[in-house]
Amino acid sequence: MSAVIQYYRINAGHAETTTADLATWVHLEAPTDAELAAASTTYQLDLREMQAASDAHEDPRSAWLDPDDNRPGLIVVRYPVLKLNEIGYLEYETAPLTLFLMPDKLLTISAVRIPAQIGAGVRGGREISSRPEEFALHILWCVLHDFVHAMVRVNDEVDQMQLGLGKAVANKQLYQIMALQKSLIYFESVLDNTMPVLKKLRVKDRYFTTDGYDEWLKSVMVEAHQARTMVGVTERILEQYNTTVSSIVSNNLNIIMKVLTSITIILTVPTVIGGLWGMNVPVPLAHHYWSFWAILAGTTVICAVSAYMLHKKDYL
Repeated sequence: MSAVIQYYRINAGHAETTTADLATWVHLEAPTDAELAAASTTYQLDLREMQAASDAHEDPRSAWLDPDDNRPGLIVVRYPVLKLNEIGYLEYETAPLTLFLMPDKLLTISAVRIPAQIGAGVRGGREISSRPEEFALHILWCVLHDFVHAMVRVNDEVDQMQLGLGKAVANKQLYQIMALQKSLIYFESVLDNTMPVLKKLRVKDRYFTTDGYDEWLKSVMVEAHQARTMVGVTERILEQYNTTVSSIVSNNLNIIMKVLTSITIILTVPTVIGGLWGMNVPVPLAHHYWSFWAILAGTTVICAVSAYMLHKKDYL
């Protein structure tokens, strides 16, 4: 979705671009105040609600769902957005998507670009209807299903990270865990706030009142519950990984220091012997032609014995 305002109609179960007068779905992407004001006038929507809907920090909520309300119904959800953080690791954030249910069309507003996977799912993928209520449920399902996809990707990254734990000696794994934990915190907050919105949609009498809609709402809630369960499980796994990675990094560094210390001890032997026989005073064997080779052989034997003893005690 590259344009700021897109117009779609439903044809053969898929959404296709069309003109403003034929559109049953109007999407505004990162609109300016002037564009919001124009859309508010065109579709007779409350400008303050539309401005609030474009706020990047808007929480999931719903409004105007009672039969005596004379405004289009409002539903706000959030969807996952993959980004590269400041230190170069991938993490997820969330962005709001607002739905206005009008009698003959659905208007949506997103603060940032909708990911291609969600956009493709919304425009097709399953039979969709031009009725605003049915299309709104389709969008809700696609958004929450994308949380499941995001959690599958997070779990794959956790599995890949697990393969490299045994060789961890730097902070890379810790930074990865921090990025994943941050993503899960965003997901947890959004999904916990989304479930009450979905429950409210089921009990209100203005929209989604037929049995077919109720079943569809149940499938939307199943996606939300599945994503929330995956978030909870992965959070607990990452908490254990955090402790495990810290212990492994510390242990691997201790092993490296132990090996380096053992090598230093072995190299100290020729240093000491060379220092003793290199003093500018009379020393034993100084006048024998074979003394150099004797000292070298003795040094090698002592180093070899030292290395064997250190290795036997698991210091090398």
